[in-house]
Amino acid sequence: MTLTEQLRESLFYSPLSLRNLKRSSTKWLFIYFALGLFVFSLFVGVSLNNQEAIKSLLLNYFFPQSWHEISEKLGVFLFESQAKTVLSNLILSGSLVLASIFLFPIKEKYSAEFEKDAKYAKGSIQEFPLLIQGWEETKLFLFYVTAQSIILWIGYYPYAWCNWLSIALSYLFLFFTFGLDFISPTLQRHRVSYTLILKVLLRNPVVPLSFGLLFSLPTVLLSKYIFTIEDLTLIEIASILFLVNIIFLTLAVPAGTRVARRLMPTVKRTLPPLKKSKIYSYSTMLILLTVMLFLHGKLIASMHHKSQLLKAEYNVDWSSIDYDLPSLSQFFNSKSLSNLSFDVEIYNPTEYDIIIEKSQIFVEKKENTIATIDLDGFEIPSGEKRKVKVKLDSQSDLSSITNFREILEDWRVDLHLEVWPGIPFILNITR
Repeated sequence: MTLTEQLRESLFYSPLSLRNLKRSSTKWLFIYFALGLFVFSLFVGVSLNNQEAIKSLLLNYFFPQSWHEISEKLGVFLFESQAKTVLSNLILSGSLVLASIFLFPIKEKYSAEFEKDAKYAKGSIQEFPLLIQGWEETKLFLFYVTAQSIILWIGYYPYAWCNWLSIALSYLFLFFTFGLDFISPTLQRHRVSYTLILKVLLRNPVVPLSFGLLFSLPTVLLSKYIFTIEDLTLIEIASILFLVNIIFLTLAVPAGTRVARRLMPTVKRTLPPLKKSKIYSYSTMLILLTVMLFLHGKLIASMHHKSQLLKAEYNVDWSSIDYDLPSLSQFFNSKSLSNLSFDVEIYNPTEYDIIIEKSQIFVEKKENTIATIDLDGFEIPSGEKRKVKVKLDSQSDLSSITNFREILEDWRVDLHLEVWPGIPFILNITR
């Protein structure tokens, strides 16, 4: 298909195909919508009613009881490190997966009835055996998990290019999988495997991408607004998006059926992927999935082990303080270097070793960095007490402070612990 044909089919003819809904397919439209609303409402209800329990479970795992109020946001570090766009697209993709798992038979029947009502059906329908259908859906689910885990991992890094790359990939993944999810049922109903479907869609990428853009755009725009409402929790945001998205999932089924029928001649002209190519593809996906699961697991474990620092007991040896400070004029008028060291006796009462690599403390006032303090790393084995020499090498610049009547206001101190090379765990310690 040419670019113009792909755009015309996905953006113009597919939504117009809703005019072909007849009595039978309209009945299944309402069945799909009602069951989808029920499933999503049940999921939302369970999540909302237990969000405090879910939050407490996370906080109890990562932080001591006395730090729960301070560390509430840090308990969802894995999410807060991501751009809001990545999170919203992840939620919308999650609704697709949830619908695929629980509503697939209904979607299949709905699509089949519309195919007959719109007189798209030609030839006999030969569906795959149920076992093969289940295996195909399992492979697709693993593909979803692999892709999303890669996008999230990229988003953990605090670099602008990583942020933009994760956002771009999340949009591409959302739109493509949206198209794949609603175009594939009709093709599978005519014995077309996911591997061949993917091959055809990758050769005509504008079709699934523009189709996904059209039907997910309303919820994408809604998510942009919802994420600006500070009072809503992540679970509440996800609940709203899930419930709204079922409307567009319902409308996308007949539109996807129309696109699939239009692609059928292209599918018949396309040779199935070679067995060798499929082996390479599956092997690559499994390797990437294994690596991503390992990396995410190590990241969470590292975050948990470093959070034990909050549970340790400290005793400062004040007689050990040694310092090298700049003059007062240097301190207030320009960048100045200072060195401070002292001994701290640290007892680790937890069952995990505390291992802290070199880290930094950033002191800010009204978003201006006033001082950067470098801390040397140390290690405290589980159940042991160690005397650690803490060395604070500080670079300060107080020249940006011009109004000394407000010198005690708007300060922020963040401790940056590296939970993985290049990925900081930021702990605000000004509260």
